[in-house]
Order: sequence, then C-alpha cells, then structure tokens
Amino acid sequence: MSKNFIFGLTIACVLALTSQSSDASIRNQLKPTAKPPPSSVERNNPAPPAVTAPVHGQAGYVHYFVITHPDGTLEDHVGIEMEDQRIAWSFPGTGVSVVDFTKQGTIEADGKFYKIEYLHGIRPFRNERDMQALRNDLTRRVAIWVDDETPYCTIHQPGERFCLSCGDFVIRILFPSHNYLSANLPRDFARTLGQTPTTDDLLLYMLGLHQMPDAKSRLDRLATMRLPDSLRRDVRDLLQAQLAAEGAEKTTVRNRGPRIATRKTQRKRL
Repeated sequence: MSKNFIFGLTIACVLALTSQSSDASIRNQLKPTAKPPPSSVERNNPAPPAVTAPVHGQAGYVHYFVITHPDGTLEDHVGIEMEDQRIAWSFPGTGVSVVDFTKQGTIEADGKFYKIEYLHGIRPFRNERDMQALRNDLTRRVAIWVDDETPYCTIHQPGERFCLSCGDFVIRILFPSHNYLSANLPRDFARTLGQTPTTDDLLLYMLGLHQMPDAKSRLDRLATMRLPDSLRRDVRDLLQAQLAAEGAEKTTVRNRGPRIATRKTQRKRL
C-alpha cells in the first residue's frame, strides 16, 4: 500500500469525523431549549391558563379589551367567549349582545364609532368542575340577557330600566344568582375585594392574587407566574398603582385614595 494512498485515507477519515462533529453541533443548536421546571410556588399555586386569542375549547374564558369612546375616553372592557369563539358582552350603544371577535379595529354602535384593541383572555375557574358547569349553562345564561335586550349603562339609576355594564354582565354570567339584580359572588371575592368590585378586582380574583394581603406580596407572587407579556405588564401596572395608593394611605390617613387606583383607562364599576 503506497504512502500517498494511506495519507489520502487519513485525510478522508479526518474530514468525515469533522463533518459528523459539525452535524452534531448543528443538531444540538436546533434542539428546542427545555423550559425550566416550575418552582415550588408555581406548583402549589399554578397560574390559570392565560391566552392571547379565542380558540376552540375556550368557552367561558374572560377576555379583556381596551375601547376608545368617541370623546377619547379609554375604558377597560370585558366579555366572555362563547362556544363558537364569538364574544358575549354589554357594549355601549348596543347593550348585551354576542358579536364576532375583534382583535383591533372600529365598532359602530348606535351611530357612534368606538376603537377597540384586544389585550388577553383568562380562564375564570381553575376547578374543572366549575368550568364544565359554566360551559354547560353558558348559552342559557347569556340568552337570558340577550333576549331581554338588556341595555348598557355605567351605573344603574333608580327608576330607570335595568341595565348592565360590561363587568356587571360578565360577573352575572360567572356567578349567577336567583336574584338577577345581584351576582352570587364567592365569599373570598366579596370579603377581600368588596361588594362593589371593578374589572381589575375580577382580574386579580381570576389570577388568585386576591388571596395576598397587600400589593407588595401580590407583586412578589406575580414575579413567579408564567403569563403572556401583555397580561404581566397590565397586572404589574395595576399592582404598582395599588402599592403607591397603600403608601399614600399610610402617610396621610385623612386623604385616602381610591381602593383601586386608576391606570391607563378610566375604570368603571362592574
């Protein structure tokens, strides 16, 4: 066997080994990075599923939007996802209705135009039994208010026809009562967030943050939760406003701020 042949064979083997090593390196780079295991806090208090759009199988999920009124006023708006991915809500100018999902655009209601931007959606109950009960009865619960042509309002005035804000409507779908004038709020909801909750209070409840004693502990808990970026930012802004309000209360008792501070939108009572 000639030296040239042996030398050529050696070079070929080296090239083959180098190619295999490069291929293995590329394959390793292409492998998806494994997610870190959940912490003990996440295992004991898992965050509820949060989503960025309605899809099949999410009937009953609560979705948050921001609407811009014709006068430029911003308002957080909530609705509930139906089986066919449409959204049931109480909207200005139209009242309780079921409409196609809009991620971003303009909605005409009663001759006025409202800009709308979608934020996120959340599963309202962690317990599967409660979710199944909601799904099974969702169409009937919504139909009651649609068939009655329930109008929209911010605050129901005495002597006027019964009306619902967006939050009032969603609360009554999630927690129906024999008395249609009120919702059957869970005890821990009413005890920790009050009898006149806001859409922010509903958000904290669905995330399980209502169980924390103050805004600081809620912020600490938020840091351990795996949520969509938009939802994390929204909740962080809310809690930081709460933290500032709590600090103001401690320093000036006589000038108490609102229980839930106003953020980027003008909050309206549920």
